[in-house]
Amino acid sequence: MKIAIAYVGPKEFKRDTITGSRQVFPQNKPIEVSEEVAAVLMRFDKVFVEADQVDDVLKAREEKEQVRKEAEAKAEEVRKAAEAESSMVVTLGGEEIDLNKLNGAQVATLVESHDLDITKEPQEKVDAFKKRVRDAIRASEGE
Repeated sequence: MKIAIAYVGPKEFKRDTITGSRQVFPQNKPIEVSEEVAAVLMRFDKVFVEADQVDDVLKAREEKEQVRKEAEAKAEEVRKAAEAESSMVVTLGGEEIDLNKLNGAQVATLVESHDLDITKEPQEKVDAFKKRVRDAIRASEGE
């Protein structure tokens, strides 16, 4: 009696070297083999399945790939958000300005020259002031 099984591994085709039959299995295509050969190959359930399970295996792989892609996209989004948060570059009047390259007096002059409604608090650290200036500029420019 013959049983239809399919190779669902990563290669385009798989040659049966386990049972010695040397039969070639195209990826995801059912092939009829003897019961003995099927019994041995089916022990490798990650690469050989019964013919009626091929669609389920492919669907599960597709879902797993979709989840992986979504996780990758989310990680990229988080990375970009973290990068934007750490970046002190702003666009003001069509010109990119890196606030990290300016000292406190230069930032205050920049705020004054562009009529931004921001004042440095007396005990405020320069880095905190720069972040407030950056956030205010980004909010006004819609970045």
